[in-house]
Amino acid sequence: KQWYQRRVAITAGVPNLIPSTLRHSVATIPHVRHMSNDSTLMSALNNEILHEEGAVSYDSAPSAEPSDFTRSVNGATIILQKQYNNETIRVELDLNNNTELAPAEDDPEENPPQYLPSFKIEISKPQGKLVFSCNYHMTTEEQNLDQFVISEVAFAGPGEDDHVAFTTDFGNLDYVLIEEFENYLTRRGLDAEFSSTLFEMSAAFEHHNYVNFLKNVRDFVN
Repeated sequence: KQWYQRRVAITAGVPNLIPSTLRHSVATIPHVRHMSNDSTLMSALNNEILHEEGAVSYDSAPSAEPSDFTRSVNGATIILQKQYNNETIRVELDLNNNTELAPAEDDPEENPPQYLPSFKIEISKPQGKLVFSCNYHMTTEEQNLDQFVISEVAFAGPGEDDHVAFTTDFGNLDYVLIEEFENYLTRRGLDAEFSSTLFEMSAAFEHHNYVNFLKNVRDFVN
């Protein structure tokens, strides 16, 4: 996956992790701007499209959703859903809610910003639903796709909007409770394999949406 290498140098021993969720090319801005017409923008868009499509095998419909889940897509939002006994498990990932990865302090190069996906896990039953807010905590020196991080957890009763439900910081819970919540998710297939597959799927969709964005802008400007 050569396009991965274009975006970021990966920590040794952890290949091809972050790059697919980066903000893409760094434009070279001349110190002296000259007036131009829309054809120069068209040319820049075409060049970027060719570069992006040549840097990775471009697929009109990225695959590789986590096992047992069905997937639906609405713009930049990806919804994964499956049944577990009498529960409905729903994962919602919005590419527009990616968080920026802090650059290495000793990085001598001015690399483009790097972004990590955040997502929400809902486990619903007739009695209500548990909602886990999750993300990936990484640095350019330390990267681990196999373990997403839970930042908050909420419980919403039947018919209650989880946006107004009481939410608690997951890291402030008792250690035993934290461990049991993590086991609870693992039993439902929200484990290390799910974590890495979700990250890679997000990366593929991010690149797919970026190329589509370039093409839509090109068609609009033309």
